[in-house]
Amino acid sequence: MKRIPLSSLVVALGLGAALPAWSVLHDVIVLGSAPPAPRLEDHPQDRAGSVWIPGYWDYRNSEYVWVGGHFEPARSGYVYVPPRYEQADGRWRMYAGGWEEEHGGLRSKIREKKDRVKGRVANDGDND
Repeated sequence: MKRIPLSSLVVALGLGAALPAWSVLHDVIVLGSAPPAPRLEDHPQDRAGSVWIPGYWDYRNSEYVWVGGHFEPARSGYVYVPPRYEQADGRWRMYAGGWEEEHGGLRSKIREKKDRVKGRVANDGDND
């Protein structure tokens, strides 16, 4: 098993613009064998203030381990992105899941730009 930060992989391959914005924040694990078939789970009735996290095959200590579905508290401004497996070049890659800002972090980017503009305006006012 080899862990590669996806951000390094994206930079090395020059694919930053071709991948979804959320993928840059995740780790990827390169594996030699396919994961087992997904298990079918019953999705319980939705609960107010909670998000259903579906079960998935994780890779721990050189073996696949099933992680059962469960509820987690909802996080305002975030969405849950489940882990996924992709096959390429005779190998399997597991992309870790997790909580990501809605809209690919667009709100944070806008907030950062606004703060920079406010900083410039404040600094320009000091020169008068």
